[in-house]
Amino acid sequence: MASPLPSLILVPIDVGDFRRRPFDMAVELARLNGARVILLAVIDDTFPYPDIFSFHSPNEDYYKTIRNRALKTLSGLVEEHAADVEIEIIVSRGKPWKVILEVAEQERCDLIIMKTRGSRGLERTVLGSVTDKVLHHTPCPVLVVPMRKLSGSDRGEQTR
Repeated sequence: MASPLPSLILVPIDVGDFRRRPFDMAVELARLNGARVILLAVIDDTFPYPDIFSFHSPNEDYYKTIRNRALKTLSGLVEEHAADVEIEIIVSRGKPWKVILEVAEQERCDLIIMKTRGSRGLERTVLGSVTDKVLHHTPCPVLVVPMRKLSGSDRGEQTR
């Protein structure tokens, strides 16, 4: 019989709107259970990059810059707050919800811990919800951590 506790936890990270709570929960669960964690940052390539009209750098340079920035941010986070936990960092490109599901399936994750922004109305209708799409197509359980609009106390740049 398989253990009811997860041995591999996937934590999708939105580097542009990073919140510590899902990361902290995954790290604590990994510490208690000896689990491994995958931090996944997805660079959404659905829309053209913001500097498309500037001709200063080709498209690939833009994505390489964003990828390197994400790797540096996540590596620093792991080093500072979770050096005692086995964590793999993956930075990928594509539609976030599709990449999350692909990684969860390929890596055979036992649990996904992710945030929800709590978008409502037109924003949610137009943009959709990454969390909703993951929940409806996931190969494993998902722990959804609601993010309330607070004073920023849960933002990545601040510690607990």
